[in-house]
Amino acid sequence: MKFFHIRLPDLMKLAILSLLALLVPSQSYGMDFSFEWTANPEPLTGYKLYYKIGEDSAPPYEGTGLNEGASPILIGKVATYTVTGLSPDKTYHFALKAYNEEGDSGYSTIVTVSPDPIPTIDNISIN
Repeated sequence: MKFFHIRLPDLMKLAILSLLALLVPSQSYGMDFSFEWTANPEPLTGYKLYYKIGEDSAPPYEGTGLNEGASPILIGKVATYTVTGLSPDKTYHFALKAYNEEGDSGYSTIVTVSPDPIPTIDNISIN
């Protein structure tokens, strides 16, 4: 299991400092990826989870295709969230923002979910 941390400070500073992400494999037709982070202090309306697919991890995060919908995914006032339906052969980049009536924070650190390489066998010996 891999953990990543990003703590969400006061929205007035518009900065995100730590995000905890945990990869949890799912069915063979897709994967789930769970996020957990330290909640931002009030005033807080909720969080937005942005994503994109491909090798480039820089904004804009205009991903489509996850079961939860297009980017950004509005996830409310919670400190955990799981996205579902990730393709096991694609690379995904995720970034979180906190928001309230004053606006959005900056992006969190980017969390990248890459497919595991298929192991190769160079030599096979059968006795």
